[in-house]
Amino acid sequence: MAGIRKKLSALVLWCAFLGLYLGGAVMLAIGVFITSREWWTAIHRQAGPWELATKTAEFFILALGFILVLIVPVLEYKSVDRRGAWKMGRRSESKG
Repeated sequence: MAGIRKKLSALVLWCAFLGLYLGGAVMLAIGVFITSREWWTAIHRQAGPWELATKTAEFFILALGFILVLIVPVLEYKSVDRRGAWKMGRRSESKG
């Protein structure tokens, strides 16, 4: 019975974190979209250099955040694979 509770609570926590993660990714995507439109408008109405610099910085910071949100799980998955391969190699050396 305790094993079922642990698995159920782990599933609930995993789903909660997944929802928060995906919600954050969607919010960043919306931010990138809105900021890119504002940036493009500022370029075409020939805004001042200060306004253009702030819009550019805002756009690139949001885009970098969105890219990092998408890339981190992929890099984490690869690092787990490498760590597993390293442990397997160490085990084979110690057994030999």
